[in-house]
Amino acid sequence: MNPPVPADPDRLSALDAAFLDLETDRAPLHVGWTMRFSGEPPTLSALRRHVDGRLAAFPRFRRRVVEPALGLGDPHWVDDAGFDVARHVHALRLAPPSGPAELRDLAGVLLASPLEPHRPLWRMTLVTGLQGGGFALIGQAHHALVDGVAALEVAALVLDPLAAGRGTAGSAERWVPGAPPSAAGALGAAVRQRARGGANAARELAGGAADAARVAGSLVLPTATTALEQSRTRARRTAFASAPLTDVRDAARRHDATVNDALLAASAIALGAALARRGDCPPSVRALVPASTRSGGEQAADLGNRISFLAIDLPLGEPDPVRVLRAVRARTGARKRADHAGAGDALLRSADLLPPAGRRAAARAAARAARFTLVVSSVTGPAEPLALLGRELTGAWPAVPLLEGHALSIGALSYAGRLHAGVYADAHVVPDAAEIARDLERALDALRTAPPQTGTPWRARA
Repeated sequence: MNPPVPADPDRLSALDAAFLDLETDRAPLHVGWTMRFSGEPPTLSALRRHVDGRLAAFPRFRRRVVEPALGLGDPHWVDDAGFDVARHVHALRLAPPSGPAELRDLAGVLLASPLEPHRPLWRMTLVTGLQGGGFALIGQAHHALVDGVAALEVAALVLDPLAAGRGTAGSAERWVPGAPPSAAGALGAAVRQRARGGANAARELAGGAADAARVAGSLVLPTATTALEQSRTRARRTAFASAPLTDVRDAARRHDATVNDALLAASAIALGAALARRGDCPPSVRALVPASTRSGGEQAADLGNRISFLAIDLPLGEPDPVRVLRAVRARTGARKRADHAGAGDALLRSADLLPPAGRRAAARAAARAARFTLVVSSVTGPAEPLALLGRELTGAWPAVPLLEGHALSIGALSYAGRLHAGVYADAHVVPDAAEIARDLERALDALRTAPPQTGTPWRARA
């Protein structure tokens, strides 16, 4: 059988490529996750067969990134002729009995390890030996491959609705890698695709130049500097927090806020406590908040990044969690009304007009100019329980990657009635990641148990 010849290379967008451009030895830029399951763990061979049978729906999981020689063309995905699922799906057994602390430590070790640049950019590890039974799956996929929303959709690679029982393994047909594009073909496709995508974004950007300028300005405005704006090492610490989703949502609604507002408010409270332990008490810090710009028709197989960013200043030092929530709500509301996400999306996509060297320089200059302390990301997950080969998923905690010069991120996922938040940190700068997670959980509890505030009509209108 002759391998199929692709009509056009599967090109990385400027934003996808930026996550490769910005990666450093101390800051590997992959999205991570830790998932807990109940029941007897599957064998490694069964898990590999299960994953391998699903890969036809996610072509990029068998592709690697190629950078054309001399910059003649854009980076693009090509089928890895030597692809073997065994290189990407592994297993480890913790010395029993190992509890949550040992699982956190292992997740930090695994997620600190960079992905092989000449292979498809993902990995997952089956973890057994956990106290109380069950097992875990710790995984990572490069941010060039998926954003937070796409990573959630890619859960279909291993998960099925719990009601579906053991699920299906997908097609077992033999996979044949496609032929890589020629240098001339890659260069021609880059010119066509850049002209199409970048020109459209440039027109949008020109129509909203003032909005784009405000978005860029919100990211570079001076803000307080703290002990957390640094990178010391590639070593990572992870920690987990959870709260009842309905209670958090109801608490937010009592103050005309969203679950994301509640997460930001709780993050502000936890971060304030962490900085106070370091003798650092700024009035506020800036959080970078990813916002999805995906349309309803885009599928997980499209992968890539369709995100923009909002810059939200988080108030610190306020003892009343409701006042913190209301301040955050006002600031996120202002950003949304000004459509910072849409303007930022056009600004990011306009980078497709740049040649690779210019794009790389622009990405690095923008990263150096941006002023923020941490990333806080939230993704809405499925409301119904999911399972891996019939074993129920009981919890899932994201790990949001750290840019060079930053030591802390908080990622959250709503799933099956719970809000799961993962704290991810430079192990040498933030050794107290577990304490930050506990403070985050306490802050969410304080928000959901706070009584409704009443006041005079004029105060309510204000």
